[in-house]
Amino acid sequence: MSETITLRLPPKTAKKLQEIAKKEGKDRSTLIRELLESGIKEKSVEQAVELYRTGQVTAWKAAQLAGVSLWAFYKILEQKGVLIQYSEHDLEQDLKA
Repeated sequence: MSETITLRLPPKTAKKLQEIAKKEGKDRSTLIRELLESGIKEKSVEQAVELYRTGQVTAWKAAQLAGVSLWAFYKILEQKGVLIQYSEHDLEQDLKA
């Protein structure tokens, strides 16, 4: 089920949205939904990386939070220059999950 959300955009942003939608052969609402989904996914990954980097969650848990596989999460960490830390405690936590 969908939920309707109303928002105000600066004219410049609205114009750019319309231009991109036209180039891609989509209506503006579809483009906005796609951009929001992409942004939410990106934000989820950023938050998961930060939780992992600060030692608040294991890599396995962070991968789940980010909605990606563990190996994909390790690749993201590598791309962001975050060192992979894996302790005996992490192993125990992962085995319980």
